[in-house]
Amino acid sequence: MSTWADVGRIALALPAALAGRAHEGSPAYDVAGHQFARLRRDDDNREILQFWTTDDREALAGSNPEAYWLAKAFPSAVFAHLDALAADELREIVTDSWRARAPKRLLKAHPEIG
Repeated sequence: MSTWADVGRIALALPAALAGRAHEGSPAYDVAGHQFARLRRDDDNREILQFWTTDDREALAGSNPEAYWLAKAFPSAVFAHLDALAADELREIVTDSWRARAPKRLLKAHPEIG
């Protein structure tokens, strides 16, 4: 079971990652001006992670439909209930989201992350 605090620990360990806010004020993490992790909440106040991926979004969502889903309104993002994610899985998706959103110069400077 993961939380937004876990997302923060992972995100801020990545190069050039900064804590910020989405346009409506929800917490987010950015790299070079691009969000790569954003907190949302469902009607039951469960924490939801909005993230991006370098992998096939549909395959990821289909791999664990209890945890992941897609939304037509956000054609490049993936969503996950944080409490449905194990720590190692969370680290993988946050790091991959950073890779998906980081500029090429950062990816080149940090091949250990790519």
